[in-house]
Amino acid sequence: MASKKQRVDYFGSALTALCELMCSYGISRETTQKQFEIALQKGYLAARLGPIRDAGPLTSMADLCRRWYIDKSYVDKLGNPKALTWNGRVGTLLTLARRVNGKKNANAVIANLISHKHIRRIRSGGWLPKAQVVAPSGLNAAQILRAATMFERLLRTVAYNSERNYRGDVLLEVMAQVPRLPVREIRSFKKFAKAQGLIFAMSVDDWLESRNISRAKQGRVPTRRAGVIAFAFEQPPMRA
Repeated sequence: MASKKQRVDYFGSALTALCELMCSYGISRETTQKQFEIALQKGYLAARLGPIRDAGPLTSMADLCRRWYIDKSYVDKLGNPKALTWNGRVGTLLTLARRVNGKKNANAVIANLISHKHIRRIRSGGWLPKAQVVAPSGLNAAQILRAATMFERLLRTVAYNSERNYRGDVLLEVMAQVPRLPVREIRSFKKFAKAQGLIFAMSVDDWLESRNISRAKQGRVPTRRAGVIAFAFEQPPMRA
C-alpha cells in the first residue's frame, strides 16, 4: 500500500503536468493560479457531498445511441435502428431513454440529442440516430465535463495499479509509442489508431452491455461503474 507521501507526490506531479500544459497554451501564471484556487474549492466540496462524478450529458447521449443500435427491441430484422416516436411529451424514444438513462434524466437526454443534432426526424415523424458513436463537438460544457471525468479515472486507475505493484487484480493500463515517427506518417497513424480503437471499444462495450443489470434490479445486486477509456496522442513539435 502506498504511503501518504507517495500519494501526495503522485497527485502533485499530475498538477505540475496541468500547469505545464496551461503554460504551453499561453495561459498566464496568474490565471492558472486563480483556476487552481477555484478547483480547490469545488473539488473538496464535491468530494464531501457525493459520489464520484459521472461523465455527464455527452456520455448519456452516447449510451442511448449505442443501445439504440444493439438492443433487440429497438432494431429491425436487418439489424438497423428502428424509428422511434417522440412528440415532446411521450413516445417510444422516451421509453428507451428511461431504460438507458433513468426516468429522472430521460427528457434532458432527448433534448440534448435533438439540440446537438445527434438524432434526426424522418418524413414519417419518427426519429433515428445519425450514428452509433456520439462524437464531441468542441470544448463546450459537455466535453469539459467528459474530459474531467476521463482525467480523474485515468489518475484513479494508475493509483490503483501502482498500489498493487501492477500484480494480481489490476486494471488495464498500457501505452505504445515511438520517439521518432515521421511527420508524414502522422495522418496514417491517426486513422489506424481510430479504427482499431473503435473496434476495441465496441467489443468491450458489447461485453459490458451483456452483463449490465437493469435499473429494476439496482439496489438488490451490488454494482460498480466500469469501462475502458482509450486515446491516441501526438506530441506537439518542440519550440525552436
